[in-house]
Amino acid sequence: MTFILRWPAVLVLLALVLVSLGAALSAGLVLSGAPIDLSVALTEEQIAQIRGVNWIEVGLWGGAGVFFLIAAVRLIRRTQGFWVWLLGFACYGGRWGYAQSRGEGDLVATVQGVDVDVYREPAALANAPDSTEAQLALLAVILIVGLVIAIVDHFDREYWNTQGV
Repeated sequence: MTFILRWPAVLVLLALVLVSLGAALSAGLVLSGAPIDLSVALTEEQIAQIRGVNWIEVGLWGGAGVFFLIAAVRLIRRTQGFWVWLLGFACYGGRWGYAQSRGEGDLVATVQGVDVDVYREPAALANAPDSTEAQLALLAVILIVGLVIAIVDHFDREYWNTQGV
């Protein structure tokens, strides 16, 4: 049974690795002023948005990517990956919270201002990936993956306990 849960979780973790490390890399390139033309892959609006990011957010994105990668490897090897996932989630969620509190000033007001009716229209969420609602949906997906990882880790722990290790 854990095979059915393990591999989708690994695939989502690897997608999160790509997203997190890609964001950290592109933001790091823009902030450092590297002579690389990112206009081929990114729009001018996205590059302008990246210029508003600081190095703390780049570090948190990179940390989330590294921890998600370690969690995926540990999940593949059937060793406990939940705690490493938790560190990755803390980095990813911390980056989001830091960006929200830095931009608008009040994280609680931002979360209270979420329009719940937007979740009934997935196309609206896909068209506005920078919205608070879309970011909270991504955090919810990461939490669901963490729940799956916790379940798989529980069964792996039972398996290793029966082996006498």
